[in-house]
Amino acid sequence: MQKRWKVGLATLFTGYYAISYYAFKRMTRGKRKTPEMLLAPYTKEDQSFYHDVPFEHVSLRSQDGYRLYGRVYRNEGSTKWIVFVHGYTASHSFMAPHLAMFHRLGYNLLAVDLRSHGESEGVYASYGYHEKHDITDWVDWVRANEVVTEVGLHGVSMGAASILQAGPLTDVDFLIAECPFDDMRQLMRHQLNVLHRLPGDLLLPGINYFLWTRAGFRMHQVRPKYDLAAIDAPVLFIHGTKDDFVPTWMSVEMNALNRQNELALIHGAEHTNCILKDQPAYEAAVSQFLNRRRESVQR
Repeated sequence: MQKRWKVGLATLFTGYYAISYYAFKRMTRGKRKTPEMLLAPYTKEDQSFYHDVPFEHVSLRSQDGYRLYGRVYRNEGSTKWIVFVHGYTASHSFMAPHLAMFHRLGYNLLAVDLRSHGESEGVYASYGYHEKHDITDWVDWVRANEVVTEVGLHGVSMGAASILQAGPLTDVDFLIAECPFDDMRQLMRHQLNVLHRLPGDLLLPGINYFLWTRAGFRMHQVRPKYDLAAIDAPVLFIHGTKDDFVPTWMSVEMNALNRQNELALIHGAEHTNCILKDQPAYEAAVSQFLNRRRESVQR
């Protein structure tokens, strides 16, 4: 009887370890998408912009030694800049429609590959914990190498959560956060419980163990909603009304934390496809936000 009890306990522990490690790997080292996969849903015009408009390759070294990659599209005569940050498993090519839109709005563009994504070095995604320092370094790179009168950050999903965490650490004029999560632990609990029908509260400690021992952070250290209070620049939140991967209410609640922030809900859009679902509404929300910001600066 005692032997069977020990075998059963060992089996239970092994199963818990295996499930937790599998979830950790899916969260941090999921299969990265190729540029061809990311560009496939976009219009020919957006694909043409990405491929055919002249661009420059740029890079910098992260504070912990990784080489990070970026791509610059210039807008002749402009001193306005925006840094684009993609989501998990994607790369800078995911931002093609956003790049084309902001180029029409008169901005110079820097689209970066987050660490462990695209052409950047790195092993794990950390949902902004490490990435926030990379983003501040990219903003510093722009300010050190270019003539700049305005610089903003635009992020999608994990990229949106990352720019919110970078906001208190860097000098930017505005932030645009599309479908960001507000708290990593809360997000993972939602995805485990609701999307995968797994016991989130039971699994989170095991996942957290691997995040700490392998990737160097814990979930409670990734809470973008608590960074908002230290951001001086206005934030535009954009979220799809049918986003069940990162629930829409996360943006709604974060937007309510500061009166200078704004919220645009894209009807019928799912996770990360707001600009595809309704590009006119997306561009109108961005243009109005930028115009209101400039008017407030001029007062």
